[in-house]
This record gives sequence, structure tokens and C-alpha cells, in this order.
Amino acid sequence: MDSSILINSLGIGAIIFAGLILLWFLRMLFKRRVAKQQSHRMAGAEEKTSWEEKRKHPRVSISWPARINPADESLNVQLKDISLGGAFVVCRQPMPLSQKFRIAIEAPEQSQLELNAEVVWSNANVPEDKVINRGMGIRFINNSDGDRKRLNDLIISFMEE
Repeated sequence: MDSSILINSLGIGAIIFAGLILLWFLRMLFKRRVAKQQSHRMAGAEEKTSWEEKRKHPRVSISWPARINPADESLNVQLKDISLGGAFVVCRQPMPLSQKFRIAIEAPEQSQLELNAEVVWSNANVPEDKVINRGMGIRFINNSDGDRKRLNDLIISFMEE
């Protein structure tokens, strides 16, 4: 009887040991799969860190004067690039994030185009020695189909020059 208990105990021990080995193997397999998925996600994120790849619309380098109208004032600014989605506005005092305003764009040989815009980022808090152009990124919002078409035509005509 003692030998049968010993044999049963060894059998149960062997089954438990084999189960632990199997669990360890499955855990290692799972960790490798998760690590591989994370490295693919991280590689994808690194590839998409450039602003160009995050943008929905391609940017066109320009240098056009514009006038922004926050609240009850009018400020002369310069646009350095533009797309259907937004622009970079060079100005000494960038406005706060999420501030909405009107911008009047004065493209060469074109009539003035006024659009609604919103500040989406600024370099107002970046030290002066780290900034090439002090300014803000804006997004065009809540504009009519006609205004968006005019902006599209303006950008296309500039690209064709």
C-alpha cells in the first residue's frame, strides 16, 4: 500500500511538473508574441512621428501676408506654409491653444480669402534660441464649401507656378 501511494504521488508530481513546464512554455510564447506586436506598433509609431505623415493634406511652402482678427483687434502676420487643413502663422505673440479667430489671407495676384481658424499648437513657450520662427499652427474650421474650394484652387495655382 505504501508503494502504491508513492507511485501515485510520483505520478501526480510528474503531472504537476509537466503542467508547470507547459505553463512556462505558453507564458514565454505569449510574451514573445506580445513583444513582437509591441515592436511593430512602436516601429509604426516611430514612422508616423513626422508631421508630414500625420497630416491629412500636403503642405505647400509659401510666404504670404495675412491678417488675423482675434477679439476686437487686427494683427498683421506671415504665413510660412499652408494646406487645405491649416497653416503655420509667424507672429510675435502666438494666441492661446483652441482660440478661434478669422484670418484674411493675401496671396499674390489673388483676391483676399477670409477663413475661420483655430490655434492647434504654438511655440510660445519654446526658448528664443531654439525657435526659427515664433508662431503657431492653425487649423481651418467651419468654413463654407465655397471658401474651401477657393483655398484648394489657391493652393493648386501656387503649386503649378
